[in-house]
This record gives sequence, structure tokens and C-alpha cells, in this order.
Amino acid sequence: MHSLHVKLSDEPELSAVCSALLLAFIENSRVLRYCSGGGDYTNTQNDFGDHQLEMDVQCELNVNTELKKTGFVSHTASEETPEMKLLSEGGKYIVTFDPLDGSSIIGTNFAVGTIVAIWKSDENLLIGKKGRDMVSACCCLYGSRTNVVFWNQKEQKVQEYTLFDGDKQGHWELTKDNIKIKPKGKLFSPGNTRCIAEHIPYREVVDYWIHNGYTLRYSGGMAPDICQIFLKEVGVFSCFGDAKNPSKLRYLYECAPLSFLIEKAEGKSFNGKHSVLDTEITGYQQKSEIIVGSADEIEFFKSVWKKHGLLKE
Repeated sequence: MHSLHVKLSDEPELSAVCSALLLAFIENSRVLRYCSGGGDYTNTQNDFGDHQLEMDVQCELNVNTELKKTGFVSHTASEETPEMKLLSEGGKYIVTFDPLDGSSIIGTNFAVGTIVAIWKSDENLLIGKKGRDMVSACCCLYGSRTNVVFWNQKEQKVQEYTLFDGDKQGHWELTKDNIKIKPKGKLFSPGNTRCIAEHIPYREVVDYWIHNGYTLRYSGGMAPDICQIFLKEVGVFSCFGDAKNPSKLRYLYECAPLSFLIEKAEGKSFNGKHSVLDTEITGYQQKSEIIVGSADEIEFFKSVWKKHGLLKE
């Protein structure tokens, strides 16, 4: 039995779901710690066409197993299996998640993560809802340490917890409380830069960051590159595209939960039209463009989009 010492909601059912996720993250951490060379590929692909690592499949199984035990999660959907899977009839919540974000960089021993969104169950299984309807979200990183950034619904703040497993059971301790993202900060993580040869507005923004002394911090993993914004309390992460090189990020499993956390920590998000959280859910394979982080930096990005006629008030 793992020792948790964390209460993330006054609502018993939601608290149980959050605790189940923390248990799954402990198991994921142990799976990843002893993988060799980034793991082996299975003979399957997920619905987005990506080859699945055995670790992706195992991490997905760990999350679903722990959530099912609670009896409070009606359905889950993941990046690996982007369709609603029934867990418990009458469950109060739906959980959408990316079980292993950054699996393409795990062989280099870079940090990778699990990204999770928690929603109230409904008869339409999230179709027609928006990101703002989310109840809670978290992002767990597996690197030189295992830490999780979680929205504490009980205390109404974003917190970081770190896993300590010297007792062979594992327990989480609060290591950063009440995270607030500063409005300005010269740190940037630009995704999908292959498109900037032809995407003039995006290139203009990236050129601005480079020529104005911003620090590049980009690993190729969305989870670690956004989580650094919480820990440093400044910066931006972006991923935009064009017809030739579109953004491949998934709304339900990546963009929505991370934008939820960013906005709860007083940052902003933008998808080229509006806040990422104002996007209506139309399906389980929905993709999104995104920039998140320090509020003033997002406003500058929006001003460039307006300049090029891409954003109309």
C-alpha cells in the first residue's frame, strides 16, 4: 500500500480519483525507471498512426486499473485509445489522458510525462463541452525525480508534489505551493518549427524571441516543456502549424488539461482564435494549436496574429 498524504478535494469521489491517479503515477515511475533504451515497440499503432511503445501501453493500463478500482470513473479515453472506454456504470467522472507524453525522446533519458484531465460524466460523453468544463487536471513528470503538478480543488491552487520512495512504498510531499505564473518571462519552447519557413506570423514571433534575448528551453516533450513554466513561474510553450506541417497535439489528452493548469496558475492560453479552454469538443481525435504561459507573452503573440489578419476581435 502506498502512502499518499495528499488531499486534493473535499468531495470524496473526486479525492478518490485523484488518489488513484497518484498511485498510477508511482507504478508508471517504476515501469519507466527500469526500461532499457526507451523500450520496445509493439506491433500496433494508436489511432493517430503513432507506433506504440510497450511502456505507453503499460502506463495506460496502470491508470485505467487504478481508476477502475475507485468505482467513480464511468469512462476513460486516452491518446493511445482515443475512444470512450467504460470503466464503471454510474461513475461520476470521465478521465481523458496521455499515458506517456514524450515517448519519442525517452530513449535519450529525457523527462517524459502523463497528462490528465478530469471531467464530470454526462450522457454525451464530453461532446459539446468545452475545456472550461473540466473539474481538475494534472501532469506528472518522470525524470531525475518524479513530480506532479496538480490543481488542488480543495485549496483552489496549483501545487507541485514530489514522490519520495525511500520507504519502498512511496509517498508524495508538497514541494511547491500556490504556483503563480508571472506575466513576463524570457523563456520559450517553440514546437513544430519545421513550419516556420512558410508560416510567416509564427516565424515572426520566434524571430522576436531569439533577437530579444529570450532563453530557448525545448526538449521535444510537451509535458516537461510546459511543466518548466510552473517551476520557473515564467515562459511560454507554443505549437502552431500550416497545411504542410500541421500541429499534431491532441485536445482532450494534452492541450486542454495543460491549458487548464496554466490558466489556474494565472497564465493564459491561445489557439489562434481564442483561449484553448473555449474550444468546443467535437470528437476524441480532435487536434489543436496552442501557446500557453506568461500572460503578457501570450498577448504579444496575439498581437502578431492580429497584425497578419489571423485574429479578429
